[in-house]
Amino acid sequence: MLASIFAVILGASQGKAASGQFSLYGGYLNQGGNVSLTTVSNGVTNTLHFQGSALYGARVEFDFHRIIGLEENVGFSPRLFDSAFRVPAPSADTRGFLYSTNLVLNIPLGRFVPYVTGGVGFLKPWGTGFKPFDARFAGNYGGGLKLDRLIGPVGLRFDVRGWSVKNVFSRTLNMVEASGGVTVSWGGHTR
Repeated sequence: MLASIFAVILGASQGKAASGQFSLYGGYLNQGGNVSLTTVSNGVTNTLHFQGSALYGARVEFDFHRIIGLEENVGFSPRLFDSAFRVPAPSADTRGFLYSTNLVLNIPLGRFVPYVTGGVGFLKPWGTGFKPFDARFAGNYGGGLKLDRLIGPVGLRFDVRGWSVKNVFSRTLNMVEASGGVTVSWGGHTR
């Protein structure tokens, strides 16, 4: 939250020299792997399965110089994982909420802008299904390609990111996100 406030203040202080993008995206989040737990009451092994899922979200990037920016990212997974636990239900689906603040390094080549990014945030299971853990710290890194201002301020953006979520049942959960979306650019300079 503090990083978001800092980004808005810093962006506003840059005035006309600042630029940025707002993106709506859709994609795929692949968690991969199983996490197994043994219930203490009856000794039965139950499985919590992280599975591939759709991912939807929005990103706002504030560019402070031509190549350096700060990005806020909010994503939603409608089926982060399902479980085969006998309690509280035979099977339950749980949604996921991803949030991160990232540093972005752009490589402007006219309308084509390859970039790399990395940052920190959290993963939070959400919904009425079984949630075996609460919010967890997450780091992410990756890159992609922006196609800026193809039709007026509207462009496209394609991303591939790796997520690392710490302390999920004493393990690190690694995930891969692939997404694409539509962007709207603004600002005092073009790339």
